[in-house]
Amino acid sequence: MKEHSDNPGQFPVIILAAGLSGRMGFPKPFLKWDAKSTFLEKIIAEYLSFGRGEIIVVINNEGYCRVKNEMPQIEQFAKIVVNKEPEKGRFYSIKLGLTALAEIQPCFIQNIDNPFVNFSLLAGMSKHAEPDSHVVPVYKGKRGHPVLVGTEIMKYILSLDEADRDLKELLNKFRRTEVETNDKNILMNINSMEEYRKLFKKLF
Repeated sequence: MKEHSDNPGQFPVIILAAGLSGRMGFPKPFLKWDAKSTFLEKIIAEYLSFGRGEIIVVINNEGYCRVKNEMPQIEQFAKIVVNKEPEKGRFYSIKLGLTALAEIQPCFIQNIDNPFVNFSLLAGMSKHAEPDSHVVPVYKGKRGHPVLVGTEIMKYILSLDEADRDLKELLNKFRRTEVETNDKNILMNINSMEEYRKLFKKLF
C-alpha cells in the first residue's frame, strides 16, 4: 500500500551535515555552490521548491555557530539539530534527525556532499513511497542519493539502541524500490577538495 499525503511534496527531509569533513579540509555545508549560495543553502532551496515538508538539518556544534553568524536566515526554513558527538557517525545523525520530526511520515535522507538534488528527482521518488520499503534513484544500474524511507523503516531505526550502524546494510532488511533516472549526479559524493575544484571550476 502506498503512503498517502495530500501533497507528496510534504515529505520531510533530514540533511546530514554533521561530519567533520576530514578529507575535505573544509566544512562541506559551507562549500560554495555558486557565487551566492553554499551547499547547505542550495539543498534547502531544492526541498523548499519541492514542497512544504519539514526540513531538518543535523549539524555539528562548530557548523551551527557558523550558521548563526553567517546565514541565520536558514532557521526560518529549517530546524537545526546539533549533533554534539559527530564522531559517532552518520547513523547517529540520522537517529537525531528522525527524533526531531514532528510526526512519522515518509522521509528523505539527504547527504550534504551531494548538492545536485532537484525537484524532478524528488517528485519521481515520492510517488513510490510505501511504509515498509525505501526508494532509491538508479542511474545505469547504480544506486545513488538521496534515499526515501518509509514509516516502518523509520520506526525500526528509532527502536535501535546502538548509535553506529551501516544504513545500507540496515536497508537491505526491507524492500527496495528503484527509480530510474538520467541524472548521473545522483552518484556523486564530493569528499575531497580536489573533487570539488574539478566539479566547480567556474568558482576558481
